[in-house]
Amino acid sequence: MSPTTSTSPFRVAVVGCGAVTKASLLPVLAGHDRIEVVALVDRDLRRARELADAYGIARAESDVSAITRAEADGIVLATPPAHHAPASIALAGLGFHVFVEKPMAVNGADAAAMIEAAERADVVLAVGLYRRLLPVSRLLRGAIEQGLVGRPLAVDIEEGGEYSWQLATLSVLTREGGGGGVLIDLGTHLIDQLLFVLPGPVRLIRYADNARGGIETDCEVRLEIDSQWGTVPARIELSRTRQLRGTVRVTCERGTLELVRSDFCKLQVIPSNAEAADAVAGRARGFELSAHWVGEENLVGYKAFREEFDDWLDAIDRNGKPQLSGRSVLPVVELVEACYKDPTPLPEPWTDGGLDLRGVESLSPGSSGPFVHAARKPRVLVTGAGGFLGCRTVELLHASGQWDVRAAVRRPGGAARLARLPVEIVLADACSAGDMKRAMTDCDAVVHCAVGTGWPPDAAFNVTVDGTRTTAEAALASGVRRFVHISSMAVHGDQVPARLDETVALQEGSGVSYQRAKVLAERAVAQLAERGLPAISLRPARIYGPYSRTFTVRPLTALQSGQLVLAGDADTPSNMVYVDNVAEAIACALIAAPSENGRAFLISEPDQLSWKQFYQYFADAADARIESAPYPAPAPAPPGLARSLVHGTTQILKSSELRGLVKKIMATDPYGVWPRKLWDRSPGLQRRVLPLLGVDSAVVYREPAPAIPFDVTFRIDPTTVIFDQATARLGYKGRLPRARAMELTLEWARQARLL
Repeated sequence: MSPTTSTSPFRVAVVGCGAVTKASLLPVLAGHDRIEVVALVDRDLRRARELADAYGIARAESDVSAITRAEADGIVLATPPAHHAPASIALAGLGFHVFVEKPMAVNGADAAAMIEAAERADVVLAVGLYRRLLPVSRLLRGAIEQGLVGRPLAVDIEEGGEYSWQLATLSVLTREGGGGGVLIDLGTHLIDQLLFVLPGPVRLIRYADNARGGIETDCEVRLEIDSQWGTVPARIELSRTRQLRGTVRVTCERGTLELVRSDFCKLQVIPSNAEAADAVAGRARGFELSAHWVGEENLVGYKAFREEFDDWLDAIDRNGKPQLSGRSVLPVVELVEACYKDPTPLPEPWTDGGLDLRGVESLSPGSSGPFVHAARKPRVLVTGAGGFLGCRTVELLHASGQWDVRAAVRRPGGAARLARLPVEIVLADACSAGDMKRAMTDCDAVVHCAVGTGWPPDAAFNVTVDGTRTTAEAALASGVRRFVHISSMAVHGDQVPARLDETVALQEGSGVSYQRAKVLAERAVAQLAERGLPAISLRPARIYGPYSRTFTVRPLTALQSGQLVLAGDADTPSNMVYVDNVAEAIACALIAAPSENGRAFLISEPDQLSWKQFYQYFADAADARIESAPYPAPAPAPPGLARSLVHGTTQILKSSELRGLVKKIMATDPYGVWPRKLWDRSPGLQRRVLPLLGVDSAVVYREPAPAIPFDVTFRIDPTTVIFDQATARLGYKGRLPRARAMELTLEWARQARLL
């Protein structure tokens, strides 16, 4: 095909209107001076139309076959990975240049067929692996080749964090649609980057992941690269659940070169045993250096995507091959495929070595539970299955082999951990009667774990209260044989007696508090139970364990920096209950006798540790200290997102980057004309803003005040949760011993880099 001219617009149709198109591709394509976006295509025509309207694109289609070669020159393909090969081959055959998002394909054969189709049609096939083009990637390769700190000896790569992509569908979280999990997604970028900075034949030594019949969230790859300097071992660790280091670290003979994920331009250079005399401090201190290309401007995220499109267009102009050609990416696809062919299970004792729910029916004193004579495994719907308790409940019910589990999540991205399992996952909003009706089709039981956790607080309150009522009403209409509602010990309020049991009255509280939301939700379930809903409510004490934000992640993170505070008598019972034991209580409630319908049960564990003993176990492991405070403690800072927003906004306002941007805007005409006038005429505004930026109107610098510590404070109310009723009537025992539960939590905390 003849090259295009640089003066004519290059007409592009974008196929796939999901997260990557919205967040990364379309903003760049729409603002590209050489590209005209002529159409958006998505199977969900409404989604394509909404996005097209937002960008002023006239045409939206549900199938790419509606786009002809006379209307477009190229196709940007941002569909689920399994669709890449058939679509690319067909589009190349029609004469379209193709830009395909990563991963290029789900296997080597498909990738090779895509390359052959493009070469046969004389069109350009490029792949969206922009990290190879980043200034820091090119600088890292140059530094290695120059021998800046000697020859390379080993490479260690870590990247991960909580999965946050706003997916449009669940497709990419399946083996069929996405080809795999974090390896084929994030790992494709990092393998390509590795093979760019350290070229040479590569051998797979070992691959391990945590897929349990589904797709992995965590994995580790060990490789050997036959480079020009000899064999160099490499390790890649990836996660969708843990915050990892986020760097490419190359250990060399005389130091370390490190590429930090968040910095597209600067390379860290750490000489071995390098120290310099600090004349003021009077001692030698270690140091590290930062390197960047001379004359290279700082590169923002959108610019990175712009460069991969420029690479594609430049290759089309000169009828050549792009840097990000399909053929250059083939080794990456083949290596990912080799990993998936021979996986080793990644050890996760907190997942596989926890409670075994098989045979739990023997725990129930009732002999006529709702599923005793079932001809098939009963099907149970678990709402809130993307959350801490919901996900672990799905894992354990599925592992028991006694339940056909259907997991309901509100948004696709919330299914990342669930996707490790071969269970049915459905999208359903607990506040939608229609969603709940569809989700409960053919279900025999429901476990309602969904709870409001978002922002603002009134929205979370409504999810907890209205979502519970809506879900319970749908369960009554569907005729399920058991509805297990997860309530909380919080329904009894803060001022509780020394011994808390089910006879203690509920305290509604006020406003949109968690306590009040849980009380109203439980009352809604009780009202429906009076109308025939076979419901049991469970009121767990403080649930801890892997992935628990409130009693594990946040306090252990605070513990590391000396900011975990126990306010009050820390020698009183902590009333902690391990997540697996709460799942045991759920299993017992599912099969309890019909005579238990309408009841509520507190759930805790025997042999409680005190608050101090509980967290001291982790403090000893981390060589950290727990702080104490008198009771009552000062009112805590806004929790969760509110507190993060306040802290983050303050940091932004005080940052040198913002000050520099504001200064640049006000000094640049015509943009600075009106801001300068407003500033000059508003002394009140100046008095309010300048202190936030660390200066006053006379530009006097003052030493900034120490940052307010992000402590985690537990206000302790002495009480012991009594769960005798759950033991006597449901057969609940809390079978996983506390010592084992805490050992598993510690192992997970270390793997999650919390300790």
